[in-house]
Amino acid sequence: MVHAPVLLAALVLAGAAPAPDEAALWKAIFSLEQPVPATRASAEAALLTGGVAAYGVLSKVARVGGMAQALAATGPATSCGLIAEQRFLGKRTEHGSLPARAADLLGRMLAEDAALRQRAQRSEDPFDRALALAASARAPATQPEALAAMRLEPVPRLRLWATSFAECFKRQAEKREDGSAEALGAAASELAELADAVREPLRCVEPAELEPVLVDELIKGLATSAGWAGSLDSMTVYVRRENGERVELSPACAMAAYEAAAAKGTYDEGFLKPLATDLQGDWKLRQAAGQRLARDLDRLKEPQRNRLAAELVNAGHDVSWKVTFDRTRLAWSRVELEAAVRQGNAEARATINKLLQCRHDTDQRDVALLGYLRTKAAADKAYELAKQCPEGKAAAVAALIRMKDPRALGLLPQAMEDWGFDQEALKRALLEGYTPKLGEILKALAAKGSPQAQSAVQLLTAASLMKP
Repeated sequence: MVHAPVLLAALVLAGAAPAPDEAALWKAIFSLEQPVPATRASAEAALLTGGVAAYGVLSKVARVGGMAQALAATGPATSCGLIAEQRFLGKRTEHGSLPARAADLLGRMLAEDAALRQRAQRSEDPFDRALALAASARAPATQPEALAAMRLEPVPRLRLWATSFAECFKRQAEKREDGSAEALGAAASELAELADAVREPLRCVEPAELEPVLVDELIKGLATSAGWAGSLDSMTVYVRRENGERVELSPACAMAAYEAAAAKGTYDEGFLKPLATDLQGDWKLRQAAGQRLARDLDRLKEPQRNRLAAELVNAGHDVSWKVTFDRTRLAWSRVELEAAVRQGNAEARATINKLLQCRHDTDQRDVALLGYLRTKAAADKAYELAKQCPEGKAAAVAALIRMKDPRALGLLPQAMEDWGFDQEALKRALLEGYTPKLGEILKALAAKGSPQAQSAVQLLTAASLMKP
């Protein structure tokens, strides 16, 4: 949420003091956040009838949220703007903020005022041209005009946006059956041809398909890793290009992209971290990604280096960097604490022991740490918590498995049902404390349809601990 006083101060200080009528418009904008419906309605009415002056002020506020949010918010709630936003950004932005509300009013103004809309289409500012395009989602009759205006669009990112809007407009026209689908389809085809120069590469499955242009953009800082998505059988790593397009990489392509950029001095750990810590289907690639990141840790600055080192250690990789943790901030340092004890840090071991002895209400994530103490008292405590605390059963069983306590066998089926919040603790324990008897139980649960057991079986099979 952008707070009114902060935004107003920033924008007013950027230029001369606002004229009285402009001051009234600013007051109306900030009234959009008022809880009283009548006040908001009055403010909206003043802004919608404010013409060019209101457009200018609303545009300044909308820019604070960025172009992506503005394009999505300028159209109606289920518009092509949201479809384009999902395609290029892979996420939904916050539509209840003041910038989003400003963009919504801009969309309403542009959809209803032809002169204002044409002014925005001819603007030298890409932001205005983008708003005019998105606003046409509200008024189908304006869509051919909006797409025609994008034929000479010089900004690559907007050409891509226009293509997405055009395809969506065409599909909506086919549903309306109002005779406009053919014209919109032709416009969509023309815009698609114009966008071809900036469209590739959209996807890489095999490393040989990795486009040199993408590698060059990574080296120059014009593209960057942008998260990942995955399931039991697949993983996709995303790249955000400077032109706004989102590229999809297979794990093998992500590894190739990292290595190609690293060879030229650019290190983006976002390509390899999901492979090293979350990839299940390709254990060899997972290990290779972890080893490469461990070698490149000195390329990072603190605290990112210490955190990444901790995550690699907890994922089972050998890391020479000694992980540290902050005893005064254990709620935020649990990953580092676990990694430190895994590396044999005596202080970490003592901290875990004290943490569990002194707390009246033990968090289930802390319960999983009991497994590193490897004492009878720790095992008994884990068993007691597993029996008494359903929400902590998975973490407690993880501790028992790590300590090779046979009581884990009887509790494992329930732990798979009461998966809890810390799923990775049990997975890591199964990797490190696997026995054939555990495997038999997991296979039986997987055969009955347990998704948690199926995930565990896949992981253990990929790690060559279980036979396919």
